[in-house]
Amino acid sequence: MRNLPLLFLFSFLFVACSPAAEPVTEADTATKTSPRIVSLSGTLTELLFALGQGDALVGVDVTSTYPAATAELPKLGHVSKLNVEALLGLQPDLIFVDAAVTNNPALKTLADAGVRVVYVPLRPTLDNAVQATATLAGHLDLPEASIATVKANLQRDSLALAAALQGANTRPRVLFLYARGAGQVLVAGTGTEAEAIIQLAGGTNAIQSFADFKPLTPEAFVEAAPDVILMFSSGLASLDGPAGLANIPGIAQTPAFQRKRIVAMDGQYLLGFGPRAAQAAAELAGQLHLPDPQ
Repeated sequence: MRNLPLLFLFSFLFVACSPAAEPVTEADTATKTSPRIVSLSGTLTELLFALGQGDALVGVDVTSTYPAATAELPKLGHVSKLNVEALLGLQPDLIFVDAAVTNNPALKTLADAGVRVVYVPLRPTLDNAVQATATLAGHLDLPEASIATVKANLQRDSLALAAALQGANTRPRVLFLYARGAGQVLVAGTGTEAEAIIQLAGGTNAIQSFADFKPLTPEAFVEAAPDVILMFSSGLASLDGPAGLANIPGIAQTPAFQRKRIVAMDGQYLLGFGPRAAQAAAELAGQLHLPDPQ
């Protein structure tokens, strides 16, 4: 993914986003009959709530962790391991899912059973939520006020991102580390959502030699020489905190570890590219361009 110039940020804001609008209230949607919706994407779930459709959701996947109201909904596992009978038991009218999983056999079974399955293209871009909203609007009666609010919030957060990058004179090398305990550690290569958010936040992915996620040798960690190590908060916790990183061979020899430049953020917030994408990028930018801790 190419770096995002500040000029593009501003041009996007005023073309794609409309003025701020009042949040949607229950009274706005009470008179409309909503279909029974299942969301199999954390990004789409977050966006549906932001668009005032939370009450229509009858089930979500395990990646749907935001907002807090998702905890009250039936969890249907991961999209790669769906329980078709349990899902049909919820009697959904609509299933929204990332278009990247169009070949999922369980979803084909659900479609054959008469459930409308809608594949929504999702991309690691700031305007992903706006683009996805256009797809959702083709299948839902979305209030104009809710659409305007999503766009206005993105405009506000994108301006904050531009401001955070205004004084950034360097592009620190950032290593995204995916961990589920010391026995399962991968790093993000090119073409990943992790690389996209790093670039949006004014950093450079420290790994350019391969795509997707792969393990690294101790020598490769040292060769990558990251200025910052970026992780999910849950991943860092699985290693028992920053001190646990030292148990991964090679990590303790990196500039990032030696300078205590470890950044941990919520996974859905950081890589979801939903309504809070620009906010997450701005927060990460603030972390990447801080002076080294003393």
